[in-house]
Amino acid sequence: LQDDVEAEVKDTKEPVADKMSFIRKPEKLLIQLGIVGLFALIVESAMFDWSGLYFESVLKVPKSLQIGFLVFMVMMTVGRFLTNYAYSVLGKQRVLQVAGALIFAGFMVSALFGGLFESMIVTVVVNSLGFMLVGLGISCMVPTIYSLVGAKSKTPVSIALTILSSISFIGSLVAPLLIGAISQAFNMKYAYMVVGLLGLCILLITSFSKAFKVEESTK
Repeated sequence: LQDDVEAEVKDTKEPVADKMSFIRKPEKLLIQLGIVGLFALIVESAMFDWSGLYFESVLKVPKSLQIGFLVFMVMMTVGRFLTNYAYSVLGKQRVLQVAGALIFAGFMVSALFGGLFESMIVTVVVNSLGFMLVGLGISCMVPTIYSLVGAKSKTPVSIALTILSSISFIGSLVAPLLIGAISQAFNMKYAYMVVGLLGLCILLITSFSKAFKVEESTK
């Protein structure tokens, strides 16, 4: 009877030990996905929390024309509905590459060209176009990253998602510090340019990391 009890205790300890090993040594895959998720949440935070202030303080647009956040949300919603179709046409890796490029292009359009025009209407249109590109790009980031966890990770899904969420969540904490510090030192336009560079980082990571090369064999 004692041997049976010891065997049962040993069996129950092994899965726990395995789970703890995943927590102590997360997969490289999860770290790479988490970094991309972190960048994505910094972009989201920059748009959710700072887009209105950008139109007001940088572009000097009256409140009646501050539609940047609105067009961002509209395109983000449209992009979510089109994500599955984009998977079938491009594959998940290419979707993430396009998303990174759109985020980079959107911020650069707004930061570099948004304030060059004397006409207020043209300023609003150009910056709204930039925000639309960002919204379309960011729309598929989080769903795609989470779907790749289920497709590629060897870690139990519950643990993998916890690790991924923990790494990604840092982006929400970093964004206000990053944007606030750059805005205070220079200008909010430069802060948006730095956030835009994260889109370029996403493009490069998803292009060269094996973590995102899944569609050729599974599509």
